[in-house]
Amino acid sequence: MTLVAWLDGMPVARLEDAGPGYGLSLRYTDEAIAKHGEGALLLSLRLPVRREAYPSVAAKYFLDGLLPEDHVRAALANKARLATEDTYGLLRAYGLDCAGAVQVTEPAQGPQTRAGGILWLSDDGLAQAVSGLPAAPLGIGIDPGVRSSLGGMQGKLAVVVDGGRIGVPLDGEPSTHILKPARINEDGTELWPGIAAGENFCLQLIRAAGERSLKGSAAESRVLSIGGRRAILVKRFDREGAGEELRRVHQEDLAQALGTNQKYQTDSLTPPRLVDAGRLLRRTASIRDVTALFERIVLGAVLGDCDMHARNLSVVLDGGKVALSPAYDVVPTSVWPEHDRELALRIGTEISIDEVSGGDLLEEASEWGMRTPAARSTLLNVLAEAERLLPVILTRSHDEGWHDPVLGDLVRQAQERIQRLAPGSRVH
Repeated sequence: MTLVAWLDGMPVARLEDAGPGYGLSLRYTDEAIAKHGEGALLLSLRLPVRREAYPSVAAKYFLDGLLPEDHVRAALANKARLATEDTYGLLRAYGLDCAGAVQVTEPAQGPQTRAGGILWLSDDGLAQAVSGLPAAPLGIGIDPGVRSSLGGMQGKLAVVVDGGRIGVPLDGEPSTHILKPARINEDGTELWPGIAAGENFCLQLIRAAGERSLKGSAAESRVLSIGGRRAILVKRFDREGAGEELRRVHQEDLAQALGTNQKYQTDSLTPPRLVDAGRLLRRTASIRDVTALFERIVLGAVLGDCDMHARNLSVVLDGGKVALSPAYDVVPTSVWPEHDRELALRIGTEISIDEVSGGDLLEEASEWGMRTPAARSTLLNVLAEAERLLPVILTRSHDEGWHDPVLGDLVRQAQERIQRLAPGSRVH
């Protein structure tokens, strides 16, 4: 059995299913080899273009990364009457709109880049779709034509936004935004109070810092109220243009790029680790991207994001170039006392966000090959930008009507961390 992976309307690879227990191999097409050349970084940093097929052991993590994880994957499999481990079947069923630019189809089908259309939702319809996410993740219960796939295990919807309208893409229509509603308890209260405002605050601060002096940036975002429930709407960084000119841009997350199914660091020797990400960017991207990654790590430490794991960092592969993606999932987890304080990816040797110092950050950068003067200058600049922008974004939250009381705690804690993270600081 065979599937075809498409990029920009071109069949670039054939995925061969060797049967139960053997997984999918990946072989680049003659068209892809002729256009891009052997060695090109087309689908994945781990899978450069070559004539020989990649066996399932090499292709597995990239292909599985196109699909959701855990209970979301299980729900999609159940909907399609497939086994949860059936990557072939899941890609055949849900591979028309994945993260990045990849579309997966059967050989005779074609990519259907704009054939599906959009189901526009009323306010009540959107509220029903959001409330139904636990039982029907990614909106698979809205319409049989919903065939989008996103990595991760959080309840979310891939949607199309056009002015004030929000809809779901059908049968290959590209989505433009990701809608993430706050998770709620049985009594209707938010599991993490103010999370939509908290994430929006972080993304807007990073974006504002990038517009000033930082190398990195963040996806555009805003807070919505849907049926009385708050949600964050994040513009997809892997889409360009709008309307009929909308184009998919390819990307992969750090776990895919490193060839692992782990998103959390479990020891000091095996991926994923920040040092793996830093060294990978040094080999494949530019010094600007390495610096942008270091900025992202510093900002994560300032904002209290313990959940910066390997699926929350991505690279863009477009036109033969590799670049760090904008930030797209930054949550100030430390603002909630009940949340785990352990870092998803350690900084230096530190496991807890409460113990990270400026020295740990400089040590981490040194392991990537960054020179200490450059890393120190970057650290000081990031801390200065964060200190300046914290009150600015807080004021914006009031002015634009998305403020939440949790933001006051976020700002206070971030200001305290800025003092602790300054090089040579003795504040603990």
